[in-house]
Amino acid sequence: MELKELCEKTTELFEIENISQLSDKLLSVCLENQHEYMEKFAECVGDLSVDWLQKIFQYYEADRKEKMQDYTPLTLARFVGKLTETDHERSVYDLCAGSGALTIQKWNLNHDLHFVCYEYDKKVIPLLLFNLAVRNIDALVINGDALQDETFTRYTVKRGEKYGTITEIAETVYFEIPDSCISNPPYNMKWKFPPFAQLQPRFNDCELPPESNANYAFILTALERSKGKAAMILPCGVLSTDNAQEKVIRRYLIEQNLIEAVITCPDKMFEATSIPTCIIVFNQKKSTTHISFVDMWQTYETEQREQNGQFGGASHENRTYKKEVKIFTDEQMQKAIDSISNQSAIPEFSKSVSVQTISENDFILVPGRYIEFQEQEYKHREYAEIVADINRITAEKNACKLTINESLAKTLGFNVELYKQDQQQDSGLNDLLNQLGAEPLAKQNYFTASKYKNEIKFENNSKDILSSVLMMILNTWKQHIYYLNNEENRYLTELRDALLPDLMSGKIDLGGG
Repeated sequence: MELKELCEKTTELFEIENISQLSDKLLSVCLENQHEYMEKFAECVGDLSVDWLQKIFQYYEADRKEKMQDYTPLTLARFVGKLTETDHERSVYDLCAGSGALTIQKWNLNHDLHFVCYEYDKKVIPLLLFNLAVRNIDALVINGDALQDETFTRYTVKRGEKYGTITEIAETVYFEIPDSCISNPPYNMKWKFPPFAQLQPRFNDCELPPESNANYAFILTALERSKGKAAMILPCGVLSTDNAQEKVIRRYLIEQNLIEAVITCPDKMFEATSIPTCIIVFNQKKSTTHISFVDMWQTYETEQREQNGQFGGASHENRTYKKEVKIFTDEQMQKAIDSISNQSAIPEFSKSVSVQTISENDFILVPGRYIEFQEQEYKHREYAEIVADINRITAEKNACKLTINESLAKTLGFNVELYKQDQQQDSGLNDLLNQLGAEPLAKQNYFTASKYKNEIKFENNSKDILSSVLMMILNTWKQHIYYLNNEENRYLTELRDALLPDLMSGKIDLGGG
């Protein structure tokens, strides 16, 4: 079903004017257990093995700028489900569940599984609840912050004859640790240490992940909340990061023999980003001291999907266009799974490597470090994609503009000449990029040297992006103003206490005579 047709049918079915009302309507349907809507929806879409609501939310409602929401493609969700299959699996933990794409594909493999779905975004919770109930999936849904270990709201979805019954619950729910974990968490997200973080079981055996990047915080959280296999879709940067804290955690995971396999995936698998990703399979019941490496960078088929623009203002973001994405076939996924199970070595595809060998390679987990490849011509990304990434970074830099007195800037150690050079565009390069079908490089506009004495001015320089740098500055300013206000109040109190006795005694004459 084409996306436009799906949206039209959905608005009609749920009796709403536009898709922006869908989340609120679904919450009402779910909490009132209006199964007649579930019946109509099931009849409308026909095939409940696909997350149709995800397609709508991804297109219209996903927050890709602040929450970094880019929902899991069907092919990767199915792959993660297969990678975590075991003979005695009864329950599954879905960390960062979104609308339930991974849960649905896992359920497709075994309808008897119980799920614990943890999701932060309140807006997507109704879609998740509806997806579970319409498929009659037995589940506990927790709306909360998994990294901070905070819970906002809890729901149970209990199986019925045909559709699940949803109940919002107020009390804390204790549940047995699930057998497996599936997850596609937000990538490279900032986070803050929860209170007494080092004392928490998930963190107390190794370093705390850096607050600048939550990738390893999600990994350690997933391992604490499952007791068997866990498969996580992550950015490839986790495999070789040089961050001191992350290197210690990566070494810990390897030396504790918790990693079963590392699979590198092709770029262009997600709809809103071309970031290279990998799947790490963890196993807390491993029987070998080897890690299987699988390189699937060149193992894929392609298909086209509809998408909205991600950056560039309303004129671009409201435009619909076809995008080619890469997928895995069932045969390709099975080949990878078999190579992991058999710890086989397939030229230019897979290899099983001992933990000892990995330690001798500085605990790097990049498959290309261990799998032998024949030399071949380097194949780069499309020029348009590379330029789009450069312009995305430039937009973030330009979002916070600094105007500062030039002499003051030099005194403070600013490389003023370098900043000025950044703002000089190479028209020849842009002409060449135009010939190659790429957009011109965006102009750098994040710095201005001023002649006004002691001038320093920060400004948000974009209607589309709220600068994260400026937010940090504002938070520091707010904290300092809070401190100064407290100091001011202290001195005002002292002044009042000094004035009152002198006024009452007549020592100070208000008449001024």
